[in-house]
Amino acid sequence: MDIYKLITLNQPFATFPQALYRILEEGHSWIEWNPDGTKIRYNDPERLMRELQALGFKAQDSASLSKNFNDYGFKRLSDARKSRYDPYRTSWTVFAHASFIRHDREKCNSIQRRRAHRQRSHHKKSSPMSDELIW
Repeated sequence: MDIYKLITLNQPFATFPQALYRILEEGHSWIEWNPDGTKIRYNDPERLMRELQALGFKAQDSASLSKNFNDYGFKRLSDARKSRYDPYRTSWTVFAHASFIRHDREKCNSIQRRRAHRQRSHHKKSSPMSDELIW
């Protein structure tokens, strides 16, 4: 086990990205890095919320989970919520952040919560047709 992980095992996490990084380090099948470590994906939002709650965060529903990703500047690349009902959880939600990279905890620690909310544009952005295009 990594010495850094041993030291921080029972300490509270200051930021959402730090907690998310910790969950990814644990090696779960429902949340993972892409092969080059620049994106993450998960297919069980309820499990992610439970894991975050265990680390001291108040993620109570998908809206608060999305708010945490947005507040820290993560970009949603794919959204499993918009796919048809999937009882086998094969649909993944994918996020990326320029400073959230596997094996680079220093960059992760530098991610700050955004203070001011930008006004949203009213035109819809185009999105990839499938996870294969973005993963």
